[in-house]
Amino acid sequence: MRIILIHGFNASPDMNFHPWLRAELQDKGFEVISVRLDLQVGQELNFPLIMEEIKKQVGYLKNDDILLGHSLGALLMLQYLQAAEMFETPRAVILVAAPWKVSRPELRQLFVDELDADVIMWKAREFVVVHSKDDKMVPLEHGKKLAEVLRARFIEREADDHFMATEYPILRDLIVEISNTPFEFAPGEGLKNDFE
Repeated sequence: MRIILIHGFNASPDMNFHPWLRAELQDKGFEVISVRLDLQVGQELNFPLIMEEIKKQVGYLKNDDILLGHSLGALLMLQYLQAAEMFETPRAVILVAAPWKVSRPELRQLFVDELDADVIMWKAREFVVVHSKDDKMVPLEHGKKLAEVLRARFIEREADDHFMATEYPILRDLIVEISNTPFEFAPGEGLKNDFE
């Protein structure tokens, strides 16, 4: 089973919780891909080039992949899901401290209201949004809105701020829990049927 980690802007796979989480998951036998992107707020972003770089580092997504994106990296992950040619449906997508939207025009293309949420929600078997009540960079309401739009499980934390410290056992435990839980439903099977 592969775990694919995408860091946020002004960050790298060597910062915040990423080195710790990668080591913890590798110790448990997971294959971990830490995508490395040059993401600086304020620089001009070439989204097609970024998508190609993710594709080069990740390859085709597989049905037992679990993807975890942090902050704005989580929204790049959604962009990738929408754009990627897929032959299998990943097991889960975890969005950590992800914003719903920001005011910077150069980042507008990232956001879910610029994407097709109705398409994205079919691109994984399960979505999970993890957000802390005390996040000073991205208000809790952003996480709740993402969870609502993507019909995701919402995990509200009390005191993890913007998840920029070195260790978050909740993230490791969540990945292990998802990997150990058989998925019994096809994507969308639990949704209300408007035609009945």
